[in-house]
Formats: sequence, structure tokens, C-alpha cells
Amino acid sequence: MPGEGFFPPVTHSIWWTVLAVAILLAFAVYAAVVLFATRRRERSSPDGPLWMPPTSDELRYKYLNLISEVETANARGELGIRQAHQRLSQLLRFHAFEASGVRAPQMTLTDLRSEQLTSLTDAVEQLYPGAFAEIERGGVAQSADLARRVVRSWT
Repeated sequence: MPGEGFFPPVTHSIWWTVLAVAILLAFAVYAAVVLFATRRRERSSPDGPLWMPPTSDELRYKYLNLISEVETANARGELGIRQAHQRLSQLLRFHAFEASGVRAPQMTLTDLRSEQLTSLTDAVEQLYPGAFAEIERGGVAQSADLARRVVRSWT
């Protein structure tokens, strides 16, 4: 009996083909989403700068007011002499940082000297005894005047 060992080709259900195409499409969509989500994007720049540094007049006005606040707080008894001198020194250092970018708040007196900021260095040096002496002494009004002179002289 010829042909008894041969069988016709097996036919598969159409759903297997549909499933295979769906899986391939799912991989393609996944790859497209990953590529799209991780691509480099151009940064859009805003119309103007996000932050404008203050002008020297604004900066001077700001720090003169802060110095006056320290002096007033000391006169009211809210700040001791030592605290007032420390704040004045801190204000001068932050003024120098905002005005010129010198990292004066983190610098020691020796570091300030090496930056050749003579008026700032001299003022901070004069504030040291009032800020670090064992016995609180010194006039806050005179120290505040010194701080104002330094702020006004800064260009």
C-alpha cells in the first residue's frame, strides 16, 4: 500500500499566527517607547535669566540695613556683644561673597589676607577681639560703623 506512511501537512490555527504577530508588535512598541523616553532632549532656555545678581546699590542697601538690625538688636538686649560682633563679621564676609564671588564666609583670616581684600581683612581682624574674647567687651556701635564703612567702600 503505497502512501500509507505519508501524512498531509499539519495546519495550525490562525490564532497562533495572530499571537506571534502580536508579540512581535509588542516588542517593537516597547523598543520605540524606551528609545523615545530616553532620548536626549534640547533644553529650552527661558525668556530671561532665572536669577539676576543684585546691583551694587541694592547690595549695599541690603547689608547696611542688616548691620543696623544687628546694632538695634544689641541695643535692645536681644544680642550680646560677642554675638553682635560675630554677626557683623559674618555680614561682612557674606557681603564680600555676594559682591565679588570670593568665598569669604569659609575663609580664615590668613585666607582673607592671601586674597588681598585689605578693607575686609582689616575689619574682620578688628572684630575678632569682640567676637572671641573671654570677657565680652567692645562697643557694638563702633564695630557697626566700621562694618558700614567697609560696605560703603566696596566697589
